[in-house]
Amino acid sequence: MRPEIWIGDVVRALEVARTEIEQAQVLELLGLTGGIPLTDPVVTPPTPPLPEPSPETAREEPDAEPDDEPPPRYDAEDRHETVDVTAELPLLQPVRIETTSPSREPVRPLARPTPERVPLPYTPLLVPGWTSAILRAMLSRQVCEGPVDIPALIDTLAHGRPVVRLPRRPVSTLRDGIQVLVDRGTGMQPFRRDQDQLVHRIRTVVGSGLVEVGYFADLPQRGTGPGARWTRTTYAPPDSGRCVLLLSDLGLGGRPDDPNRGTRPGWEEFVALVTRAGCGAVALSPYPPKRWPEWMTRLLPLVSWDRTTTAGRIKARLR
Repeated sequence: MRPEIWIGDVVRALEVARTEIEQAQVLELLGLTGGIPLTDPVVTPPTPPLPEPSPETAREEPDAEPDDEPPPRYDAEDRHETVDVTAELPLLQPVRIETTSPSREPVRPLARPTPERVPLPYTPLLVPGWTSAILRAMLSRQVCEGPVDIPALIDTLAHGRPVVRLPRRPVSTLRDGIQVLVDRGTGMQPFRRDQDQLVHRIRTVVGSGLVEVGYFADLPQRGTGPGARWTRTTYAPPDSGRCVLLLSDLGLGGRPDDPNRGTRPGWEEFVALVTRAGCGAVALSPYPPKRWPEWMTRLLPLVSWDRTTTAGRIKARLR
């Protein structure tokens, strides 16, 4: 029977052996040579791949021998390609060739919006070329200071009447000046730009020193003045002989239920006040004559403030 051998005995015996042969003999004597490797297995390192030849080297090498077998043939289905089914269809011949129309000019884009406020196009109610003649016909008064009226002088002499003063023909004048009353009420808000433009034109035609401008709301008796609402005072008629021009709708515009609208009694009071002062009044209304009530046309002369107004129509109306 083989005596018991411990692993420690094997380790001490292998330490004494010098070579691998001696170690094998020790293990054989101890009865431990049953397929146990004496050393670690040798691992062969992988062979590195050969470097690929560069393009220049490949060109220098001789051409490879041609392959006797033809290259494999792949169907369209194997390559997942789309077959053009129209390739075998006959090509149609054009019947005629038409020239294309010339291209239109490129559309220019709209300008970018800017914070600047651009005023809208403005067209005055009166024709600009006729405005000066309209103002003279409407604001001037007749004075007998023109040339000598020969027919009237002959008639006086023929009847044997004494010639106390030479008769003269009447002429129009603006030397007495005018008073312009601008209505800033609710009904006249759409026409404020026309009012300001016309006041500037009146000063140009008559003269700045002969024009008195007053602003009011709905009725002049409620306060009239050359500035803001809080600076207005009681209305006072101008000097005798001056013409009073109203730029107002006389209560036609605005809301019907507005309690501040000018009424018939209020305008009758105003006309009476101007008449007692020895002045004449005329109104320039932005509404057509078909909207003027009868009491308004009897109260004072009205002139339509639109493009149909001419100097000839005003002279015929104010006679």
